[in-house]
Amino acid sequence: MQFMDVVYLILWALLGAYCFYSARKLSPILYILGTFFVFMFGWYLANDLLPVNLFDGMYNIIFRIVAACFLLLFIGLYIYVKKHPKDN
Repeated sequence: MQFMDVVYLILWALLGAYCFYSARKLSPILYILGTFFVFMFGWYLANDLLPVNLFDGMYNIIFRIVAACFLLLFIGLYIYVKKHPKDN
């Protein structure tokens, strides 16, 4: 495992934890973003531990599809929440 691999693992884990922690105060949308960061943490960890490179070939296509789905879901929910603000 290289140094930058460890940095990315720590980055994704901290971002996911921060999103889950902040979701209660800021917005429930952060649960989706936190789940994406947990997915990134798991993917990078699996890439480092398995003998297969998960950023080549079919695995890379799967990774990009999942990342695009999270991105589209997050953007769609963000736009929905901005257009329909919660009345307090």
